[in-house]
Amino acid sequence: MAQNTFFAEIHQELDAKMIPSGKWNLPLFYPGGSVAEHRHTRSEASIFDLTGRRCFQLTGRSCGAELDKIFMYPCGSLPAGKVMDNILLGEHGRFTALFTLCRMQEDDFMLLLDRNIPEAAAAEMLTVLKNFSPRELSDSFAQLAVIGRKADEVLLSAGAVELPGGESWKMLTLYDEDGDELRCIAIRNDRFGEKGYDLLCNAALALEVYGAIYRINGTAPAGVGAWESLRIESGTPAPGSELTGDLFPVESGWQLPEDISRDFRGKTALLAASCRYRTGMIELERHPALPGSPVSTADGLTVGVVSSGAFCPGIGVAAVLVRVEANIPEDAELFCQVNGKSVPGIFVPVKEQTQKSLHDK
Repeated sequence: MAQNTFFAEIHQELDAKMIPSGKWNLPLFYPGGSVAEHRHTRSEASIFDLTGRRCFQLTGRSCGAELDKIFMYPCGSLPAGKVMDNILLGEHGRFTALFTLCRMQEDDFMLLLDRNIPEAAAAEMLTVLKNFSPRELSDSFAQLAVIGRKADEVLLSAGAVELPGGESWKMLTLYDEDGDELRCIAIRNDRFGEKGYDLLCNAALALEVYGAIYRINGTAPAGVGAWESLRIESGTPAPGSELTGDLFPVESGWQLPEDISRDFRGKTALLAASCRYRTGMIELERHPALPGSPVSTADGLTVGVVSSGAFCPGIGVAAVLVRVEANIPEDAELFCQVNGKSVPGIFVPVKEQTQKSLHDK
């Protein structure tokens, strides 16, 4: 049975429609609906419940240098106070896990594991990292995100004095309506073409921190439905959908490391691989095709599969993310099955993710 999050009381008060997502009950949408939440995020700022993202502390002498030998992107030179996204490959060179890595101190890292990573992949990652004494802190921290054009204004109005810049984290002090201090870790994590901050606070203060942000004029709650439509509209691949264990990262739009002379887990297999697929977006009509449905050419040849889809208010149509054969060119006309009809659309590859653009999401 799915568990309630640290913010369940607020979701209930705000009359959220709840759905099970993995081990957790998460808000799908609030009374205004996902479309309104999507638009509000684009114009103002929204609060998202990040419960389900696992949090680990990694420590040890020369921790950064040793992690360099494991993760796909180099992190040993990451300064304290900085943040990056990174990938763990399997020995076969294919995708295992996507996570955010924060360097807290010289030999102290915090790893935030995407909540859509399968249990088997998470277990594999912990086995690989056993020499770094991974300590799970997921039950100690409540996690939420503030995303939107006015995310800066919201946090500053809630009491923050200085916000973390790009690819960094900072301790913030917010204030509740009684003027009491609320300390939290703020990670700059822009998403979906909007400014964003992930906040981690003591689980005992979850409701107070949420309330301190929610009371700011222009702030509204948003659920999983808006998160997905924002993600798909921006062409952002996600674990469990576009990032799966049968794909090499380059097949989902992730670039090879700039320095391929460095050894890391799965490197040999990754460099020897030939790309079989590419990931991209197709805009359709009012309704998206269902995940798992075929993508075909005009003559009916199946060349791919839909991985996720949603109606995207920012572009006024539905869109799907798809995995297609590597020889499909950009701007090719492809067809998806929607309510029994073959609907055409133009294939556009996802924006390539690089070491320098990991937070431009």
